[in-house]
Amino acid sequence: MSGPESTISGQDIPKDAVLASLQRILQSKPFTHCTSLRHALEYIVKNSFSSCIEPVKEYTIATQALGRAADFDPKTDNIVRVQIHRLREKLDEYYLTEGQGEPIRIMLPRGGYTPEYVRKPVEVMRTATDLPQPPGVSQVKRRGVNWLWVVSITLVVCSVILVVSLLRPLHGLPSGFRSLWQPFLDPNNPPLIVYANPAFLVGERGNLYRYDPPTILSMPMGSRVATLGEQGVHPIAEEAAGPFYYFDSYTGVGELVAATRIARFLTAYHEPFLIKRSRITSYDDIKNRDVIFLGGSKEDQILARLPLIQQLLYEPPPFDQYPMGSYIRDLNPPPGHPASYRLQTDPLTGSIQVEYGLISLLPNVSAAHYVLVLSGITTLGSEAAADFATSEIAMRRLEEMRAVAKTNKSPSRFLQVLLEVQVRDGVPLDVKCLLVRDLN
Repeated sequence: MSGPESTISGQDIPKDAVLASLQRILQSKPFTHCTSLRHALEYIVKNSFSSCIEPVKEYTIATQALGRAADFDPKTDNIVRVQIHRLREKLDEYYLTEGQGEPIRIMLPRGGYTPEYVRKPVEVMRTATDLPQPPGVSQVKRRGVNWLWVVSITLVVCSVILVVSLLRPLHGLPSGFRSLWQPFLDPNNPPLIVYANPAFLVGERGNLYRYDPPTILSMPMGSRVATLGEQGVHPIAEEAAGPFYYFDSYTGVGELVAATRIARFLTAYHEPFLIKRSRITSYDDIKNRDVIFLGGSKEDQILARLPLIQQLLYEPPPFDQYPMGSYIRDLNPPPGHPASYRLQTDPLTGSIQVEYGLISLLPNVSAAHYVLVLSGITTLGSEAAADFATSEIAMRRLEEMRAVAKTNKSPSRFLQVLLEVQVRDGVPLDVKCLLVRDLN
């Protein structure tokens, strides 16, 4: 296609409008320090205008946009999948911040590398000259308008609107987010983000052993433990006699990524928040506020102590089968759905291919406050749950599923969402919502 009037095939969107939108994205703050992501996005978008019938491939993105050599093999190098995953996140961030007013949205649907372009509805405003004029008003009088005053008043009004929108960001929250996030967007009561950091004992040879007895919350860092025999942990033979030392400085990678996602999401709406690791979080910290837990109860003893009513819950593994023995159990499975969900692994390598995550919006011990738990069977599920919960497109789909599944006229304030996560090379790539469950 050629010429300024060219449009996207199958869509009534001018090519020049898409390219102009692309340039604003490439120059935006979210992409400032992301050179490889800028190259990838520019290549994918411009390639979509090509007359070539073949869709863009992983190999061509790697060699043409990311600087990989001609011998690049996507089977052994996952750089494209990782970078496209990051690119989708950056696009979401852009459209939540600087790009809220963009007339065209550039999207990269999961499962491929072909972009889609969506035009946002724009209300057509009639100008003053289009309006019918009252009888008796002469053309000379209409030309006598003082445009300097009109422009000045318009600028003042726009400034007031901008200030109000910054001071009251909740009004700018897209509707798809509100059922899940509105309780946590209160500037007078900022939510507390608690990320799980499971406890370990370390032996004198540096080997680590998970250690989760009920007394762990009262143990200071570096405490000496004489033996593991009574804790159901089997150390290797040369360390059987101990001693061992308690450390609480470990956190899953997925929980850290999830914390970054949530912090960035709240910051985009100018919302304050607090953040603490679970080992130093007390019952008093959480009982009278809204709390976002990153990681499941098997990793977080504070979360495990809360009397939360759930229909989808984790079953902990035997001590010698962590984490592969963990699974999610459905106490009330609908027809055609299984009662449990377990990790799916590659039969040859044992690597995780399918993981499951949970988004649980539950009442706190005080009925006036909420608990939001973003977790998974492994740390990858926590990352995927946070990714899903902060994606406007994903949350809109969730609301559509919830509307179809609801059995009451008035939906519950509380819910659980079961996610299926496709994993490649240790990276959660594709997240699908399997179940939406309202909790009464």
